[in-house]
Amino acid sequence: MTHLVTRDPFAAFAPFTRRRGAHAASMPVNVYETDTGIAIDATLPGFDKDDIEVTVESGRLRIRAEHNVENCEDAAHDHEDRRYRYREVFRRTAERSFEIGERFDAGAIQAELDKGVLHLELPRAEADQAQRIEISAN
Repeated sequence: MTHLVTRDPFAAFAPFTRRRGAHAASMPVNVYETDTGIAIDATLPGFDKDDIEVTVESGRLRIRAEHNVENCEDAAHDHEDRRYRYREVFRRTAERSFEIGERFDAGAIQAELDKGVLHLELPRAEADQAQRIEISAN
């Protein structure tokens, strides 16, 4: 009898694709492999560069975006020239985190914000890159 074993080609990305609570819905991401590591595209419409914080601590990459309080209106959401009757756009916070371990070089991560999409490049750590082993013959 033959046993068929299937392999999930995306199993290596499992730590990146686990959604955690409501925060996952507020910041959709795409994670994909590149020649040098992985890339993450996080959708953050309406956020400026100064509203976003990317940190790496203890093998965890965290993306946090929050509109500054100074940019928001008072509690009544009133301006001198308008009084809102209904409002859906207001101050908000979005956060995602990913377990990256020691596989990526945290000091070499590059981040760029373009048209509401935060693009992160995470290069593999030297120890995680494939290395060719020379074979000696006797």
